[in-house]
Amino acid sequence: MPKFSTLIHGCNFLLPTEGSPQKHGFYVCTFVEAASVADAQAAALSLVRANPKLRATVQNPPDDPPRLEFEEVEQLAEWPADCVRPLSGFSFYVESAPSTRTA
Repeated sequence: MPKFSTLIHGCNFLLPTEGSPQKHGFYVCTFVEAASVADAQAAALSLVRANPKLRATVQNPPDDPPRLEFEEVEQLAEWPADCVRPLSGFSFYVESAPSTRTA
């Protein structure tokens, strides 16, 4: 079965911080086996959505859901020697607050 690497960008994740919750984004790599690119994307999204730590901490209200987008999807001949499968780990960042300035 073909091997795929994906880079997923998560954004608009309301996560707890000291004080009040803040919006965060993250990047995560996945490594999956799938029959096609579409199947690889579906498997990668399932892995991220099923992550218990992420699910337990997200505090978004239903009318402001988090988003997951693919930055890259690549078919691989072999697994990289140093990859951690199926998820490489999350790299989080605090999203900037929207500007309230007027021009």
